[in-house]
Amino acid sequence: MRKWRFKNSYFQGNIAVLAVSGAFTNLGAGIIGLFMPEYFRRLGGNTLILGLAGFLVFVVQLFTLLLGGLIADNYGRRRVMVLTAFYGALFPLLYAVVQDWRLIAAIGVVAAFGTVSAPASHAIVADSIPPEKRATGISALQVISSMPLIFVPLIWGWTIDNLGWIEGFKVGSIYSIATALASAFIFLFFLKETRKTHSTESSASLNSQGVNPWTSLGEVRRSLSTSLKTLMIAYFLIMFANAVVGQYYIIYATEMIKLTAFEWSLIVSLQFLSVIMLKIPGAYVADRFGKKKVLIISALACAPFTILFTLSHSFVQVLTVMLLLVVAGIYYAPVHEALQADLTPRPIRGRVIMLWIIGSALASAIGVFIGGLLFHTVSPETPFYLFTAAEFVAVVLLVVGVREPLEKEV
Repeated sequence: MRKWRFKNSYFQGNIAVLAVSGAFTNLGAGIIGLFMPEYFRRLGGNTLILGLAGFLVFVVQLFTLLLGGLIADNYGRRRVMVLTAFYGALFPLLYAVVQDWRLIAAIGVVAAFGTVSAPASHAIVADSIPPEKRATGISALQVISSMPLIFVPLIWGWTIDNLGWIEGFKVGSIYSIATALASAFIFLFFLKETRKTHSTESSASLNSQGVNPWTSLGEVRRSLSTSLKTLMIAYFLIMFANAVVGQYYIIYATEMIKLTAFEWSLIVSLQFLSVIMLKIPGAYVADRFGKKKVLIISALACAPFTILFTLSHSFVQVLTVMLLLVVAGIYYAPVHEALQADLTPRPIRGRVIMLWIIGSALASAIGVFIGGLLFHTVSPETPFYLFTAAEFVAVVLLVVGVREPLEKEV
């Protein structure tokens, strides 16, 4: 019985490799971004420059993700993922050495070239999980890889409070080098290719048909169903909304509400604990009773919490709001990815994922810049109000334009 269960489980092979590798990343390098915005401010930067740097990062991603989708469908998933994993291990070292906000911004832009592997990563996940278990499988992958985030932020917060923002961040970055390398070596030794050969998947490579893959993107876009197009647009709005506020939570919490680094890290750790406890049950419900319903409820429930965040004046108030926000929003990303996979034929999955991630990067680029601009020039509260408006628009699109398929793509 145990052997039968293991053979029929989705949590093995590449999914297990991705989960373990992601866990090692989140032991170190995955934490850097949580504290980077306030570290950047402490070095002398401001939210306007931070938003501009974030915009440039996402502009770089527009090109790397376009290339990455073509690589995923035409040349395979594994090689690009291994190479970029080792590339990414370089940047914790740079963050540990460099202590100038201008160079920190430049390093972040250069690091964005590593996102060339993102379409391949998403394609491997979609290829490796049965359609009827996609939402649950993706959630399980995210939960396992995120488990270190329950306690690692606490270590960073304690270190920063005791050593100061500059030295504490440097110590955390040095430690992150080892975990990033461990993650890369796991990919190197254990990750398996999932792209089928030209002979078994006739439309996997546009080059085999004598078509320029770069000019085929418009054809792929035009071939998408109305539901898939609307689903992607709604996701772009969600990404825009999150980018408007994402880098500025920690700045608002530490500088406006006056929380310490450890208090903020405790909030972050409890958020991740909530994710781990609730994400898989929520995804199971989505697989059983409808992904569209879960997406609508999640976006609608998230909308008011950023306004409540700006009305908070104590650690307990911020903790309550941020926990409710994450509980409401944790289901959106994995359920969206699962529904998108249900609507997307395997032969063009890499390129559709590429278009999805490119659109997300563009929406995030605009959002992070607008958020920093509004924070700096209008008021620190304005980006959080814009988040709420964008979430409500996404809900309308989901209700009106998305239909779940009767037959899911494999």
